[in-house]
Order: sequence, then structure tokens, then C-alpha cells
Amino acid sequence: MVNRKRALADTRRSRPPRGRGENAGATGIYPVSPTQQTILAMDASPECRDDVRQRWVLAHATLVRPRVDMRRLRRAYEKLLARHDSLRIRFEPIRGQWRALIGPAPAKAAIREVDLGDLDDAAFQTRVTEIANAPMPLLGHALAELVVLRCGGRGDVVVWRVHHAITDGIGMVVLVEDLLKFLIGMPIPTPALSHGEYIARFIDLPADRAAEIDAFWRDTHRDLPKAPNIGRKAKGLDPLWTNMGDVVAGKARVNLNAPSMARLEARAQRSGLRATSLLFAGFLEALGELYGVDHLAYTTLLGRSDPALASYAGAHYFDPVLSYRALGETGLDRAAASLQTALALANAHLPAEAACEAAPYETGLIEAGIYPRQFSVHQPRPTGRLRSSIFGAGMTAPHGVAQRLGPYTLTSLDVSVPQRSRYDLRFALADADAGGGFDLQYDAVSYTDAEIEAISARICALLELDRTG
Repeated sequence: MVNRKRALADTRRSRPPRGRGENAGATGIYPVSPTQQTILAMDASPECRDDVRQRWVLAHATLVRPRVDMRRLRRAYEKLLARHDSLRIRFEPIRGQWRALIGPAPAKAAIREVDLGDLDDAAFQTRVTEIANAPMPLLGHALAELVVLRCGGRGDVVVWRVHHAITDGIGMVVLVEDLLKFLIGMPIPTPALSHGEYIARFIDLPADRAAEIDAFWRDTHRDLPKAPNIGRKAKGLDPLWTNMGDVVAGKARVNLNAPSMARLEARAQRSGLRATSLLFAGFLEALGELYGVDHLAYTTLLGRSDPALASYAGAHYFDPVLSYRALGETGLDRAAASLQTALALANAHLPAEAACEAAPYETGLIEAGIYPRQFSVHQPRPTGRLRSSIFGAGMTAPHGVAQRLGPYTLTSLDVSVPQRSRYDLRFALADADAGGGFDLQYDAVSYTDAEIEAISARICALLELDRTG
């Protein structure tokens, strides 16, 4: 159970009143969040590989023409560091516990500059991608940085790199929006949620709910099934219990045509369901049919749902372990309804150690033969924060499409690199409307191409979805 009241009593905190929504004065020593505790535990594990750590580098790159105004960028970055104290976090062990140390905002922000000169298109893309995805150690290193690449006649590239321990996907949207506002001189009237406030409001468990939440997770996990003979187990290999060993990253994209997606939406509406619930159930049902099992443990990612987190730039998510009982093709809508209810109840019983990856609670599940990270259904990224942003159109524009911002032309660059899944097999939706398809992200040692194709085909058959490729 996540309850940090005693930890808070053991820490030194200094939070003078803030002005104009800035957290420049929010310095001190604080408890770490569940996300940070998870990453710290994984990073310390001897099984942690470089490709696991690579997942923790969140990078964004933008080509700016004609040139970057360094004075204006530095001033905007200084304001960003003052507003969001999570960007100033470093981690230190104190009395046997990890703590988040937050220093004051710097009087002059450091921005690294690199002269790349004039490069051909291929070399340009390679170098920018390498710099954007360079290793970012969790300890003894800044966990957020801006880099300006001077690229000759092509213009300048601003690379924004942040460690996943101090932000997440929606947090990056918050940071980019605020940085752009500071750049063009727009006011930001509301204060940002600080790290200390986040811990107090969203992580410290109210005493009157502790027993209820603990009982909920004990009951939820009372009958979790043990790891089925699928993937590595079926191939005579040891499972990757903590998903940190050597894997071969695989990804299959399944594109769906619009009419069949519209039929799925209508089917969901008739049954009082979300289309995502039907898709998740179709994935788990397909596994059950193909591998002859009727009870599976799976995880999902529950992110921010409280509006009070809209200004929070830190990382906020939980990874609860739930179970799915297959009901066959004719019972798929009922199974989807049960899954949807399970997700809602899990979200209503947070925070909890039982929903934290790499926590002692999960170790107990693994010791009981349960494989928490064997299968995952990935909640689509919330798009409300992007849609409400005045810069939403620019932030969602495809890579390579130029956007105007005052006297500048901004072009987002694709600096993504292939990344391993955190799970042996994950069903992922990129957008809230399923984006016209889904991804299967998997360990190619656990699954063959033929298996992935069979799973994809069965999902589509169960849900009467037509593929376009």
C-alpha cells in the first residue's frame, strides 16, 4: 500500500509562498512518487539492460528557421524551470530511503549548443536522432535538458530531453505548451502543481480509505491465474518475470478500415461500452482461444484522470494487475463489460502498492507463480490535454510539416527509435479513438511472426473488423 505519511514526517520541506504560479521556492527533500520508486528499483537491478533504460528518455526535436534566439529561449527555459519544480529533481538515498531533492531554479539556465554544420539529409537525421536519444543516467546527471543544434543553412534544431522519472507523455505536452507560451510572452495565470503538492494530494493515502483499498486489492488478486504456457514458457525458456532481461523488440501494426470501426463503435454504444473495452476483450479472448486458456492475468496503464493534474508536469501512472475470464465469441460483450468495470474499480482504488510495477507487492505475486507483465492492454493516450491546447494543431502535426509561430517556422522531426515493450505482449492503442488500428508490441523471442499474425487475425474475426493492410 502506498502510504507516505511517516515518510513525510521524516523529510525536510520548505515551501515559501509562490508568486504567479511559479515553484521556484518549492525546494527541499520530498518522498519519491510510485513511478520514481519503480524506475529507481529497476535501474538498480542487475538485470536492467540498456534498452530498458532507453525507454526512459523522452525526446522531442524541432527544426527552427531561420535561427534560434538564444536569449529568448534561455529566458523561457528559466521560467519553465521556475514553474515546474519536477524538472529540478535529483534522487539521493537518505536513511535507507530514496528521496527527491529539489533545488532552487537557476538564475541562468544551461543550454548545450552543438555545431553540426551542413549535413546531407541522411546524416542530419542520424545525428539528430543520436543526440536526442543519447543515454540519460538516472543518478548524478540532469534529468531534463535543452540542446540547440546548429545545422548550417538548414536552420537550428531544438532538442528537448527529459527523463521518464520526472515526466510522462502528458507531462511533455504540459512542458512544451508552457515553454511556447513563455517564448511568445503569453501569461500563464494558474500555478503548476508542485511535486510536494502532488505527493500530498494524489499519493498520500487517506487514513480512512487505507483498509478499504487494501481489501479491494486483496480480493481482486485472490484468484489471479498463474502464468499460462504461452510465449517463452511454451518454448521452454524462463519467463522474463520483471521484463528486464534480454529481448528482441517486435511490433506489428494492424490497420482497420473506417466502416468496420464505425460498426464496432455502434456495437459498443448499444451495449453501453467503450470501443476500447471491446478491443481489449477481443485481444484477451483471442489469446484464450488460440492457446486454450480461459483465465488470464493482464496489466493496464492508468494515467491521470483528475482535472487537478492538468498542470502537473511530472509522471503519473499506475500499472495494476487484473484478471480476465474468457466467455467465448458469443459472450464477448459480457466479458468486455466485466473488463470495463474492473478498470473503473481499479482506477477508483488508487494509489496502491498493488498497482505499482517493481514493488515488493509484485514480488510476492511473482513468487506465487503469477506473471504480472506477461500481457498488457494499453490505455490510449488521453487527447483532451492536446485538444484544449492553443498549440494543439502544431503539436499533433505530422513530422516534417512546417508550422508558423510568429517570425519562426517550426518543423517537428521524427527522432523515435525502436524500443522494447515493457511486457512480453502488449495490445496498444495510440489514440482515444483507436486511431484506425492497433499495435501488437512483443518480445520476438517469446512469439513468432506466425503467432502474432494469428493473434491479429483472430482479434479482427472476433470483432468483425476489416483490415486495410
